[in-house]
Amino acid sequence: MAQENEFQYLDQFDTVLIVDDSRSMVGSRWEIARKALGELTAVAAKYDDDGIEIHFLNNPAVRHGLTTKEGVDELFQSVTPSPGTPIGRKLESLLTAYIDKFEELQRAGEKLKKVNYILLTDGEPSENKDSELYPEKVIVRAAKRLDKLHAPQVQIGIQFVQIGHSVSATKFLQSLDDDLMKEHNIRDIVDTTPAQAGRDLSADDMIKILTGGINRKVDNQDKCR
Repeated sequence: MAQENEFQYLDQFDTVLIVDDSRSMVGSRWEIARKALGELTAVAAKYDDDGIEIHFLNNPAVRHGLTTKEGVDELFQSVTPSPGTPIGRKLESLLTAYIDKFEELQRAGEKLKKVNYILLTDGEPSENKDSELYPEKVIVRAAKRLDKLHAPQVQIGIQFVQIGHSVSATKFLQSLDDDLMKEHNIRDIVDTTPAQAGRDLSADDMIKILTGGINRKVDNQDKCR
């Protein structure tokens, strides 16, 4: 019942899953991502009445309304990993479109359903630190826009799920989770968590991945361990 209560919070959000389809994901990492995505979709879809939306970093394929592991498996069979890890470019596209819509509805006196982005990746981005599309810059710009619009603190959440054990990737992702709020004086909208190879996601894993980016209590509990 406690786990059910943790997941119930998801019904306030649209869940959007983003998959790294770079070439470094070929092989076991692609299989880990497929399996994890299927498990996440099956749980999250119970709390999202229009199903789950899935994007890839490179492939333009977008699927709406997914609710089952089988649907995820079918989607993965249609996608082949390709060069590049454009994390910043994809986030810029999704975040800008969402905040533009939020602002438009706000002016009309209407509300936009909150969104929970979950990105599965094995490495660092293709964009360099000088690029305006470097993920840190993209996230900071989005957070500042939300602050300027006086959006609810959890209007947007971003969860990075690390596939594999790259030390440099861990360092990069952890900096997004731990440093952005303090360094840029912005709201905390990022969380990170690893996906362990060789086993199914546990109930605690599910809670952390699905709610860590939108529930500060879950995020902060992890940081205190």
